[in-house]
Amino acid sequence: MLAPFSEILKTSKQLFDSFFESYTKELFSPNTRITEACLYSLRAGGKRIRPIFVLNSFFNSSNLPEEINLKDHKSVYLAALAVECIHTYSLIHDDLPAMDNDDTRRGLPTCHIQFDEATAILAGDTLNSISFYLLSLIEATDSNTIRDCIQILHAGAGIQGMILGQMEDIEEEKNPSSKDKESKLTSIHEKKTGALIEASFLLGNRLRPDWKERNSVISSYAKEIGLLFQITDDILDVEGNLEDLGKTPGKDAKAGKLTYPGLYGMDTAKRFKNESLEKAISLVTGVPSLNNEFFLGLPKYIAERKN
Repeated sequence: MLAPFSEILKTSKQLFDSFFESYTKELFSPNTRITEACLYSLRAGGKRIRPIFVLNSFFNSSNLPEEINLKDHKSVYLAALAVECIHTYSLIHDDLPAMDNDDTRRGLPTCHIQFDEATAILAGDTLNSISFYLLSLIEATDSNTIRDCIQILHAGAGIQGMILGQMEDIEEEKNPSSKDKESKLTSIHEKKTGALIEASFLLGNRLRPDWKERNSVISSYAKEIGLLFQITDDILDVEGNLEDLGKTPGKDAKAGKLTYPGLYGMDTAKRFKNESLEKAISLVTGVPSLNNEFFLGLPKYIAERKN
């Protein structure tokens, strides 16, 4: 018998994948080398964790449907797909020779290995632009909803969020700072990893009629989840293996990247992970609309994951 959180996770992924398979047939048509590369990376597995954040921030797990309902809820699925496209574009570009130079992603050859470097760049560009197109299709009675959703995704993925974090990471790798490494590490990961995670939660919440009263705690919780996700990622890069991770382990240390185990040591990194887990749970415990199996179970799931 699956635990409640596991059931929610499974149902959420099934809902998203069902919408994804039906909608992308039209979205990535006609079939070209670029659309083939986009779909190769989008279909290369993955946990769909960011789309799941969108869905559960909207549905709140207590009223998560058993099947997709496009008549009433198409907008939330569009937002979830927009986030997955942005995330996949970032992975394609991160793996490029000029960036992290990796040849394995989700247990498969990376996009530039499977196709070629130019095709991978253009596939990433395509997924980036499609993300904002998807948000433009959201149906809302409030004229500010689409504008707000576009701004939320841009804040998470753009020049003040994920892209800036990636740039700071590259700069630190090439020219390691001699001081204030703690704040630099925090800045990199708040933007590079945390910003898109926060955007995922905020997008789902923004589509709810009661979004304003939940927005602040959702934002704080999402920031903590982003931190927990990154600390766990850094630990897995040291202790994980290729089979579990689906990507090459140990690359951060070889590249001289600034990480939690590298800066603080493994014991302290694991202590930080546990503290972040407890803080995330405490943030939603006293909030009736968020005190449910998904929001309480997610921190433990992230902290205990193997990939």
